[in-house]
Amino acid sequence: MSWLLENWFGSKESLEQVREDIHENLHREFYLGVSGLENPQQSANRVESKELFLVLNGPWDDQLDEAEHELLQYAHDEMPPVVRNEVGIIPFFTQVTNDGYLVLTYVRNATDRSILLQKLPLSLVTEDGEEVARKTFDLITSGPVMEMSSRPMEFMFRWDEFDRIPEQEVPLKLTYIKPKKHEVEENQNFNLGLSADESKQYMQQAAEMAPIVEGEVDLQVLDIKPGEDNGLKVIVAFRNGLAKRLEFTEVPIIVHDKDGDTVARVHFTLENMKVEANSHRVWAFDIPLSSIKKEEVNLAELTAFIPKAQQRKKEKAQVAPEVEDNKGLLQ
Repeated sequence: MSWLLENWFGSKESLEQVREDIHENLHREFYLGVSGLENPQQSANRVESKELFLVLNGPWDDQLDEAEHELLQYAHDEMPPVVRNEVGIIPFFTQVTNDGYLVLTYVRNATDRSILLQKLPLSLVTEDGEEVARKTFDLITSGPVMEMSSRPMEFMFRWDEFDRIPEQEVPLKLTYIKPKKHEVEENQNFNLGLSADESKQYMQQAAEMAPIVEGEVDLQVLDIKPGEDNGLKVIVAFRNGLAKRLEFTEVPIIVHDKDGDTVARVHFTLENMKVEANSHRVWAFDIPLSSIKKEEVNLAELTAFIPKAQQRKKEKAQVAPEVEDNKGLLQ
């Protein structure tokens, strides 16, 4: 990665010239919508970039020299303000390589909790709005983006992943593919993170539980299983006893061992997680290894629970825990 940074503004003689190049190459920031605002980019409630901590991890931390660290910090400080209580992605450098089209960004978390981006669907579009490539990036191994912090992150679209390869001089823009509401609404039996057999098993298990009290909302942990890369998978039943459909936007999960010690505490943010009136759904939540606080845990001795759900305005149900230091997982 270091060779890329050597090409950034390397021929410039002054910081003023570097500043001009930064703003010339800067793309428009897009937001993931964690604040609940319909159009967060229009919000005037913003945080100056210098108020966020720059955090380098993985190859960004291991392969960069001091001068390159300073350049990343300088470029970060030149970024425009970010919307408060949002996660924004702002591309600041693109390069055509032999392998594909590389976009370097800052992922900026202006919320008061850390956020783990599990699956991030992105696309490349031309200035005319034509989509030429789309790809879902698996970022769970990158770990969470800490609260009030900014992290450099690269997104590579390989040439064989393009629908159409444009001319080299055609500029491309990185965009976020928002989940379509009807994709969830049209199939109530869709349960994220579970195979067809698992979905059937846990839906039946949820149906065989004691009937939910009319007028109440109930979230129950059905199972804890081994997850990917030594993490945990927690299966939760969402049971809606109300006479109207609910949308769940936030779910905190706390995992304890047999001694009552906290093994993990993770805050999940959901999009389009709807449960129809007087029905139930199941959902699988992946807790990454980086969020597990104890080593060598015994799966059989773990228990998980969810603080009581509270209904929000506009018929949304939010699980709002009275706990601190929740980690976040955006699905």
